[in-house]
Amino acid sequence: MRKGPILLVDDEPVVLQVHAAAVRHFGFEAIIAETAEEGLNFVRSYRPAMVISDIQMPGDGGFDFISGVERSGLKTMPVIFLTGYNDIDIIRGGLKAGGDDFIIKGGSIDRLRNRIAFWMAGGFSELPSDVRRRALVEANAEIGDTIDNVEAHLEFSQTTLDIIEERIRDELDPMPSSYGKRLIERVCFLGRLSKVALEESRGFGDLIRFPDYIIAINNRLEMPWGKELWPLLKRFDDWACDTRFVLAGVEPLKQFFEYEWYVEGLE
Repeated sequence: MRKGPILLVDDEPVVLQVHAAAVRHFGFEAIIAETAEEGLNFVRSYRPAMVISDIQMPGDGGFDFISGVERSGLKTMPVIFLTGYNDIDIIRGGLKAGGDDFIIKGGSIDRLRNRIAFWMAGGFSELPSDVRRRALVEANAEIGDTIDNVEAHLEFSQTTLDIIEERIRDELDPMPSSYGKRLIERVCFLGRLSKVALEESRGFGDLIRFPDYIIAINNRLEMPWGKELWPLLKRFDDWACDTRFVLAGVEPLKQFFEYEWYVEGLE
């Protein structure tokens, strides 16, 4: 569970109060800013655990705000962008700025509550950098106005989840009951699960939902050590730079001492 206040940035006082109520619903403290400049000052002062920002605001907008947070080296939290525009340019700009999630205004407040709960308790500190890059590439590949309802593409895909789960279960079945007790095996498992999730992702929406798929699969597998995977998720980008993580991801699961890179390391 992430600790700390949640910063809300929006130029509409009524919207801020509604969103603050959603934050307090989970017992978190809500900090309110009405401009991007004020929001950046609050990030420096309070180091919030999450930021929820409107995109369209007078003066500097949400993209400018989060870009400023990035440049200041303060982007250590998930950022949810709120917008009234349901189009692909919002996704492109949001990913470039450093956004991790998107909510189209006008829907149920329960959607915001669900995303707050996910990011505060899920384990990921933000959208992994490589996944963000892949999502931006996919979003940029969409030509013209062929997508005018990005919200539909951001929906969690049960079909994608089922395919990922089936592939990982097939690879886990031959593993002994002791598999996963060692940290290195969990690193290898996460590397392989991540690779499969990327292979089965279809477009920018699935990639933005990458953290959702990883956590959902881990929960569904109900492994004895599954609840101990969250420290790896918290530092996902660090593990993604680990050669063992990368090499383990490109082939089916096996016990760590059977990997070629492990044997070579002993020679």
